[in-house]
Amino acid sequence: MARPLKNGVDYFPLDVILDDKFELIEAEFGLVGFAVVVKLFQKIYGQQGYYCEWNDEVALLFGKRNGLGGNAVSEIVSASIRRGIF
Repeated sequence: MARPLKNGVDYFPLDVILDDKFELIEAEFGLVGFAVVVKLFQKIYGQQGYYCEWNDEVALLFGKRNGLGGNAVSEIVSASIRRGIF
């Protein structure tokens, strides 16, 4: 019997020494910025494995679930995209 198909992955690699992109996110938003990026990696890799749907409503729910507002999350995501993290 074949193994059932699974969405997402069980883990993703996170280097112990990160590049300037992450350091700039942390410089701009503090540890909250870094945490949001890692939590987004968990969402992305845990659901579909390589992407997630993203719009204002998803940002609002993501922010609520992580103790932030949707605007704060959207700012961090925009800065991460601008710096080539996503």
